[in-house]
Amino acid sequence: MPREVVIDGCTILLAEPVEVPRRPFIGRGEELEMCRIAWGVSLDGERLLDDARPPLNFRLEGAPGMGKNELVYEIARCLDMPLYIVQGHEELTPEDLALLLTPDPKAQLDTGVPLVLRASPLATALFEGALFFFDEINRVPDRALSPLASVLDGRQSIYSAMTGLHIGPPDDEAKARFRFCCALNPSLSNAGHVLPEYIEQRTLPVIEVKPPTFDELLTILNARLNLSPEFIVAFEQWYAEERYEVSVRQALALMTYAVNYEEQVGGEKIGILRKFAARVLGRGR
Repeated sequence: MPREVVIDGCTILLAEPVEVPRRPFIGRGEELEMCRIAWGVSLDGERLLDDARPPLNFRLEGAPGMGKNELVYEIARCLDMPLYIVQGHEELTPEDLALLLTPDPKAQLDTGVPLVLRASPLATALFEGALFFFDEINRVPDRALSPLASVLDGRQSIYSAMTGLHIGPPDDEAKARFRFCCALNPSLSNAGHVLPEYIEQRTLPVIEVKPPTFDELLTILNARLNLSPEFIVAFEQWYAEERYEVSVRQALALMTYAVNYEEQVGGEKIGILRKFAARVLGRGR
């Protein structure tokens, strides 16, 4: 059922939190610790610390598929708090981060198309005092990021130009719980998609997420795919031949494809990996 709140006399539907995947978190211990310290989370990950220092709005930087989302998922899993996510893209507008006017899901078919105000994931996280993750933030036009100025300082609210409402925590407890972080792909910044300086300085520290070690990668593959010993040996051989960094996402796609092919068609495992690596990794061989 849609959740409704009333703000300054306006009825608003809240967004739903994401369903955080329930799977083991492997590796990334140093990065996870840095994220928790920035957000004021206990090192066991199970509670927000109660002190006078405001949490930091940290920024994750790393190529796609390196595990940036998994870090945020793990924090949300351990805290058992709702997590809201906005996926950055080139068409995002300032109002997409605040309130939208959408068809009422409870309206009858014969009553026309009544409209309802719907809060964005960011506005909902602010109001509830929840966790928020802005993914691919450097894909977003500068103008669309302007509402974040009041989110990432002491005001901790977002303005809706359409309604004239300021949306923020209704009480001090919700304000103390709210956490913001974002992620970007540095290759986009190198291509000219950079963050405005006022956003850069409000999203610190920068936590770099590098490719996993081979042992971490193999542990993740085993946990997700339950590989046979023969496929593990084949992956080790193929990985030793690979001259480029391989992300977790790429490795999972390659091994899933290879295992499915071997089960249905057959063939030498190392040969299958070599055959399909270029198609999965997007590199010629």
